[in-house]
Amino acid sequence: MRVIAIIPSAGLGRRIESSLKGKKSYLPKQFLKISGKEILIHTIEKFEQADFIDEILISSGREYLDHTSKLISKYKLKKVTTIVTGGEERQHSVYNAFKNSYASPSDLICVHDAVRPFISSIEINELILSAKKFKSIVAAVKASDTIKSGHSFVEKTLDRNKIWLVQTPQIFSYEILRKAFNRAWEQNFIGTDEASIVERIGRPVYFYEIKGENRKITTNLDLEYANFLLK
Repeated sequence: MRVIAIIPSAGLGRRIESSLKGKKSYLPKQFLKISGKEILIHTIEKFEQADFIDEILISSGREYLDHTSKLISKYKLKKVTTIVTGGEERQHSVYNAFKNSYASPSDLICVHDAVRPFISSIEINELILSAKKFKSIVAAVKASDTIKSGHSFVEKTLDRNKIWLVQTPQIFSYEILRKAFNRAWEQNFIGTDEASIVERIGRPVYFYEIKGENRKITTNLDLEYANFLLK
């Protein structure tokens, strides 16, 4: 059984301040630097260091394919074997890498956001061990705040004991993910993550509770916090 990581890195994102001095960046946020190194590279290095990861595939925006390739060479990331062109949505980007993985049905596919650089290689390995048992697992944290649903006013308070905030990595057997993608395309369904398409084929998706820092960098505040953590 091989474990193949897919890191979708095709998002253009919104303009984000590239430094604490307030300068605007026109680069996608995965290429912004924290502690002197691109966010994408911080992320890939965690998978490079994870013993159970055999191979890494990256999907990149067409205009950043060469830039991504040069970064991989610069940092000598040996597990990265393939860089593919991403798609319009995350689901397309993951699928483009997925269909180039040449995996066997029993192999595990591990998908992780390019802008979640804080996941530890230890937790990646632990997730993989759980995935070998359950074949379908996602990183998540339990809700700690009170959760309410509604639009302009509160309609209902939800039981937070049953609420999980789902993150990545998300790991599935190749065969499960293949069936999920096929069903999604047949039904013209675009999910926000891989678990959402796996759920539609009736497969249970298990939670793995993340213990360490694993935030997604999406705002200027996240970027400032990331620089603070890595000082």
